[in-house]
Amino acid sequence: MKKILLSAAAFAVVAVSAVAVAPTTSEAIPAFARQTGAACLSCHFQSFPTLSSFGRAFKQGGFTDVGEQALIEDDDLSLPSVMNATMVLRPQFVSTQNPAGVVDPYTKSTTVKTAAITADQVILFGGRLGTNSGAFIEYDGTFANYQNINSWDFNGFKAGFSIFNTGFGETAGMEVGSTFGQHGGLMGGKALSASNQISGNAGNTGGVALFAANDLVTASVSFITLGAALDGAVNNGWKLAPSVRVFANPEVAGWEVGIGAGFTSGTTGNASTAAALGLAAGTSVKMKKWMIDLQAQGEVGNTQIGVYADYANAAEAGKNEFNPFNPAGFGAGALKGYSFRANVKPLHNMIFQAGYGQLKDNNSKTTQYQIGAEYELYQNFVIALVYNNSKAKTIATGLSATTKTTTLDIEALL
Repeated sequence: MKKILLSAAAFAVVAVSAVAVAPTTSEAIPAFARQTGAACLSCHFQSFPTLSSFGRAFKQGGFTDVGEQALIEDDDLSLPSVMNATMVLRPQFVSTQNPAGVVDPYTKSTTVKTAAITADQVILFGGRLGTNSGAFIEYDGTFANYQNINSWDFNGFKAGFSIFNTGFGETAGMEVGSTFGQHGGLMGGKALSASNQISGNAGNTGGVALFAANDLVTASVSFITLGAALDGAVNNGWKLAPSVRVFANPEVAGWEVGIGAGFTSGTTGNASTAAALGLAAGTSVKMKKWMIDLQAQGEVGNTQIGVYADYANAAEAGKNEFNPFNPAGFGAGALKGYSFRANVKPLHNMIFQAGYGQLKDNNSKTTQYQIGAEYELYQNFVIALVYNNSKAKTIATGLSATTKTTTLDIEALL
């Protein structure tokens, strides 16, 4: 732990010493910046991917806003003159101290150090398809994440539909909250968020979302299934599970406050879907989960502060059932947990974060805390140092094992 703290301190000294030469703030996806001509902080609070009010409106509008970028227009045609894309360059250096053996107490802990150049090898495409339609695509050799949002204005609010297949969770059809971010970096909160961890058990989810939104509330009803049933080769019978999401974002004393809830309950697919998932014959796939999330974003003096929390619960699967959000199965009980994290930005290109989370069922409990710092070299080039301490405990034996991970994450978006 001492070495980790010394490394973090050294990183902070180097980062602060470079403040004078860093001219910009906050990372964003260049594909959208090229289209809108807007500064990064127009869409993001503190840093990517947390959303500001303008960022929420841009997404609710289907990624269609255009700045000074030229358009090619004709009857029923309104396209940017060039395709807006982003190349992700993401070297990552990770040191993981794995726990000593819990069965044999004489087994020593081991440290594994890896260098991934790059950890992500993806191209992001994003922006306007037409007057009322836009898309976001993450391509890594497959369509890893895909959103096609179609939005129309109706007397002060927007409404439309979104088609999606994504690893960003069941609410991704129209998600405008920042508690469980759609990003793996420091600011996304993916490592801590209970809702994100439970959604991650299901892997990719996709379907169709119907949504309505204004400046205060975003509501959606999605009909979803698992990514394994969406490749066109599975006879899933078009049976999709319903999922409801509501997120309100009032302004309170100059702060943007977010209060959200989501509920998923229903059967998806058929015997072919179960077979595609490798389940036993006669098993039904029931997607069952609910969650609540809270956030507050604002300033104290010249310091930006973001606070985020969530609670999530995935029901225990019944006999001859499979709940992809809680794959432990019958007898394990509900999988439930919570998280809390705070981001502080005292300087225009330095962000510090601390957070805590817990996830448990009848058999095990995992608690973790995380601290980190992010330094913005340019708007589209950030360096983050993150330390995560995760303790897994087996309920029946009382034995526990702790994994300590330090990650140096360098992300450049071209």
